[in-house]
Amino acid sequence: MNLMNAIAAAAYLAATGMALAAPAEKPMHMLCKGDGIDNVYVHLNSKKQFGHVLSCVSGPFIADMMPCAPNGGYGLSSPTGSTALVGVVMRSQDYQRHLGGVTGFTRQGDDVTFTGGFMGSNGLQTSWTLKLDPEGNAVVRDKEGSIPYKCKPYTPDASK
Repeated sequence: MNLMNAIAAAAYLAATGMALAAPAEKPMHMLCKGDGIDNVYVHLNSKKQFGHVLSCVSGPFIADMMPCAPNGGYGLSSPTGSTALVGVVMRSQDYQRHLGGVTGFTRQGDDVTFTGGFMGSNGLQTSWTLKLDPEGNAVVRDKEGSIPYKCKPYTPDASK
């Protein structure tokens, strides 16, 4: 390929919004501690399922769902029985017929937001939201109110 063809190809990719494949972000694990309350664990880019890299969260405010989702998308949990992840969608329109848990995840720069709730006959009922900022400050909002946490990176125990 000569130089002019290479320049033309790069210009085409830039103009169409396509880019050459970039390596996936490395997993990051955050341990969030509150004031004498249960810990929250945030796992960014921690697993791959359904062809997507997923980020997950766990904490005392989460029940009956597998709270994992791709950036800009939604993880769908089993409606009854196990809390298994049964699918991933990238648009809110695509979970409208799902009955069960729905976890949303967005990462804009260093700001991270997870939302979780349940999709039923009355639409999506959001149960909780977790927001994490670049300084490691997190806030969980649920039906009980808001709880602040302070987060820092940690390395999970590989033996578990």
